Amino acid sequence: MVIVVGTTPDYIAKIHKRRPEDVAFVVNNIFIAHPLLKAVDNSHLVFTSFEDFSVIQQSVDHYLSANQIRADGIACFDCESLVIASKLAAYLGISFPELEAVKKTRNKFEMRRTLNHAGISTVDAIVASEYGEIFDFFNKRNRNIVLKPLSGSGSELVFHCQDEDEIGRAIQTMKKQLPKRSSNPLFRPIPNGNEAEKSYALLSQWLVEEFISGPEYSCDFILHKGRVKIIRSTGKTPARDQTFGSVLAYIFPAPYPDGFSVDILENVLKDAAMSLGFSIGHFMVDFVIRDGYPFILEMTPRPGGDSIPDLVELATGIDLLDLHLNASSQNYAEPLDIPAASDTFASINIFTKKKGIITGLDVSQILALPSVRSLTLRKNIGDKLSLPPDDYDNRIIGYCIIFLDQHTDITSTYYQINELIQVKTAD
Repeated sequence: MVIVVGTTPDYIAKIHKRRPEDVAFVVNNIFIAHPLLKAVDNSHLVFTSFEDFSVIQQSVDHYLSANQIRADGIACFDCESLVIASKLAAYLGISFPELEAVKKTRNKFEMRRTLNHAGISTVDAIVASEYGEIFDFFNKRNRNIVLKPLSGSGSELVFHCQDEDEIGRAIQTMKKQLPKRSSNPLFRPIPNGNEAEKSYALLSQWLVEEFISGPEYSCDFILHKGRVKIIRSTGKTPARDQTFGSVLAYIFPAPYPDGFSVDILENVLKDAAMSLGFSIGHFMVDFVIRDGYPFILEMTPRPGGDSIPDLVELATGIDLLDLHLNASSQNYAEPLDIPAASDTFASINIFTKKKGIITGLDVSQILALPSVRSLTLRKNIGDKLSLPPDDYDNRIIGYCIIFLDQHTDITSTYYQINELIQVKTAD
């Protein structure tokens, strides 16, 4: 039995549909009444509080004992549950990425500092709590920086600043918004790597990074016995009409620039993961290519999410979620080769332009486009739409996967698709 720790009801329902017999889910109590879990066999759900690890231990012990089963693997699909997953794996004697290394990747500054000390190419960064510190770094980095919380995920509360006014607005927004997220596991205090008894003050300290320009990519890889095997690579197209860091589309296979060496990438990934303290795991990495060399932006010991699993499966027939479940129960042994995609596809995000409760939703004009291969809705009638900076998750209505040929302009297609969706809302 593989135990999935955390994750969201949509992932739970999707995984259970494909693996109804041999996967159990440790689920946060906040999802007990979630409608998507009605389709999941209740005997595979372990509801528990995520506030106290001892309660999780007791809940899992009771589940395993009552059902007379053994846990063979621990899997995790979301950043905020990684620490719990690592602790649970250690308690059960199951292989999983090491706890102290996991903590480093949950702290964006500690991760960057560790990589820099190991000579791995990444962005320079500081932790700042005063405007003076930020402006000093800003002026030393060609007046081009990125401001973000020390923790968090994706593009939430991430700001690209190129003048003093933008810095001021970004800091004011974070000062207003971060306290509202104090109960969100993504924004909980992260241990300081040098002094375990202390934590960074997430509400009054921010991560300040140099901005690195260049095409951005994302990949998954498995680390096992000192070897790296890249599972998938995708290009990332930024959504210029959305908040900084938002993704317009993922492209698979990744359109690497001519002459880029995947062998070099594999060596960088191996050195980065091992410098952070990992010996095994399934990782997701975001990186920028500058002057032909990969600069790591993010690394976390979980598989890539969003629309990436659906995109890769449509292109290759390989289920990345299933691959992760298998890897977690097989000590992250090197998987078989994924078939090369014969065509290129892109998953394009569909963003809302307004907030409110959805009263009408029509996607028929999108489905009529000849390039569209599938469409997945994350929102439907009755659901709530919100906008940044108050809420980043509930602005994406869904995504569609399209076939890309040499004549397709992906940005134009994105605007076309986002115009074709018909959404009605009420306050």
